[in-house]
Amino acid sequence: MGLVEDFILKIKQREGLRFDGQVAEFMGIDRRVLANYKHSDNLPFKLQEWYCDKYDVKLKDFHEDIELVNKNINIEKEDSVVDARYIIDLQKEKIEIQQAEIKRLMYIVNAQKKEHRKPAFHFRTKSKYDHHAKVYYSNEVTGDICMTGFTIDELNQMSPEEWTERYHPDSQKQLFKNSYPDTPPNWSHNIFKGMLWKDRFNKYQAYNIEMYYRKSQGIVRCYYYWINGDAEGQS
Repeated sequence: MGLVEDFILKIKQREGLRFDGQVAEFMGIDRRVLANYKHSDNLPFKLQEWYCDKYDVKLKDFHEDIELVNKNINIEKEDSVVDARYIIDLQKEKIEIQQAEIKRLMYIVNAQKKEHRKPAFHFRTKSKYDHHAKVYYSNEVTGDICMTGFTIDELNQMSPEEWTERYHPDSQKQLFKNSYPDTPPNWSHNIFKGMLWKDRFNKYQAYNIEMYYRKSQGIVRCYYYWINGDAEGQS
């Protein structure tokens, strides 16, 4: 038998009680609480103190005192059945809660798989482009530019040459290789991964950039996704 079972049996012997429920009532605690203690075989110190105060037993002699229980005492089955049912009900409730949580998480995962949503861009540039001279001018910036360290006004006043010079040399090569054909198409869409561009403090920030060009309008639109800052940008 465990510690709590010995504890309960000793009180039954002392008080002439038959059921665990009677012991719980005698102690002034809920029978379900006592059932939990019995199931986990964990007897709180406060109950050991209660026992010693109740029966004038020294705390150091507590374990020895309850171990003197007659092990042949008739144990009523009613309490065992009630306790088992209570424990089973607790386990069923825990399983139902876990199943509901699994169902909720699966719904979220499946919804995300169906949507395949593209993360919102952080900021956008809109520039006029002369494909004959291969020159940008009239740059306009909108969106969340906090990662650049610049203000909107500062970025809008930056010349295309200054903007281009802030790219890492390798990023410049990638940009010019794919964006400046001798005979541009009527419409184009380019994607650049891991482009490095200096912020206000001359520290390179990494972006994924999508570039759209329409020849008839002479306009280039670029969407910058910040890939070293937050979860959306890393997608």
